[in-house]
Amino acid sequence: SMKKINLLISFLLLVSTISYAQKFTDLTATASTGNASLAVDDNPGTRWESESSDPQWLLIDLGETANIGTIKIHWETANAKNYTLSFSNDGISFSNELNYVDMPEGARVDTIQDLNLNFRYIKMTGTERTTGWGYSIWEFEVFPAITPELTSIDVTPVNPSIIIGSSQQFIAKGKDQIGNDFVLTNPTEWSVNESGVSIDDNGLFTATSKGLFTITATNSGITDSTTIEVLPSNTNLATSATVTASSGDATLLNDNNKGSRWESEHGIDPQWILIDLGEKKSITDLVIYWEAANAKSYHIETSIDSITWTNFTTQSDLDGGARTDRFHDINTEVRYIKLTGTERNLPYGYSIYEFLVYGGDDVSTSCETLKSPVKAFYDLATKTLYFSETVILAEIYDMSGRLILTSINKNQINIDNLKGYYVLQFVDENNKIASVKILAL
Repeated sequence: SMKKINLLISFLLLVSTISYAQKFTDLTATASTGNASLAVDDNPGTRWESESSDPQWLLIDLGETANIGTIKIHWETANAKNYTLSFSNDGISFSNELNYVDMPEGARVDTIQDLNLNFRYIKMTGTERTTGWGYSIWEFEVFPAITPELTSIDVTPVNPSIIIGSSQQFIAKGKDQIGNDFVLTNPTEWSVNESGVSIDDNGLFTATSKGLFTITATNSGITDSTTIEVLPSNTNLATSATVTASSGDATLLNDNNKGSRWESEHGIDPQWILIDLGEKKSITDLVIYWEAANAKSYHIETSIDSITWTNFTTQSDLDGGARTDRFHDINTEVRYIKLTGTERNLPYGYSIYEFLVYGGDDVSTSCETLKSPVKAFYDLATKTLYFSETVILAEIYDMSGRLILTSINKNQINIDNLKGYYVLQFVDENNKIASVKILAL
């Protein structure tokens, strides 16, 4: 007979965020082929893998007869299309067979609940595979019959990215010992680890600063966290740039695809990449997504003519592992950006998924109006925008379209508190409208 089974199709089974406080521990296992102990080692990063033939079996020993309430099988992509579960107290005679047929392809978790069986041994017998490989299980978990209780919470979405000036709704869901949904009866408390951004009591995050932030939800003393990256609102100029490198296919670091990566020649220092924006641009931010084979030390230089170079930053003793380096609010004018790796964290090469360059067209400190004869000028010394005539209305918007400042019937606006790119829009006394992009320094 088919017992209740919930299928969770997941492609990220290497990391488990659910805590199973009441599951059986110290299980042992044997198998027809392969290292069966890897299916019960409580390590979601290791797996049992059988030979590539049918049938294959995996035998779980609880150590003594116990009440079995739920079984969770964390399958790798090489899994069972058809399989059975059977039970025994002596490891020889099996009964209470459960049959599962036409199971879906791909990595998945099979959750078999409401069993209420008293046995010592559980045998999984695979009779048909979904791939040409063997049967492969990350973890085989067994739980007693339980009274559901709040054991963990999950915050979603996980690790999103949004644009500055926008917002993101986060949701916290309760989970019981098995990982089933559990209704939260107490209010959830939300927090964010940095100033300059905020999250309200309902989990609505507002992005008013760029960077990486950690969101934490707490309910009944149980917490879960995720990160959110706030990116600039202007254009990623790197996608249309020409990129070259000392070695490797440099085009993979500006193809707008985090699934591909530039990789330099292995074991050789230094290595470099050169980004040519095609013409002088005003850049505001750089974001570098490194693979685990990254730079322990590197420097970035910029140039307008590729002859005279200015050192932008020198980085040293940086962490190993996949890493993101962020440089925000740069506000400088360049055409060429060159990164030179001088020391690696691993014996391989340097490897970058994506190199983002945010900015826009070259903008001078004086503004050219479009339809109005009135001129606007930016005085760097006083941090003030001056108009050649009084304007009946002037408004300044950030790059996400949010109104920042308003001035009525004046010939100047102080923008001392602004930095970066904005849009100035004004109406002169003849009701002619002008709009121009400005750079506040």
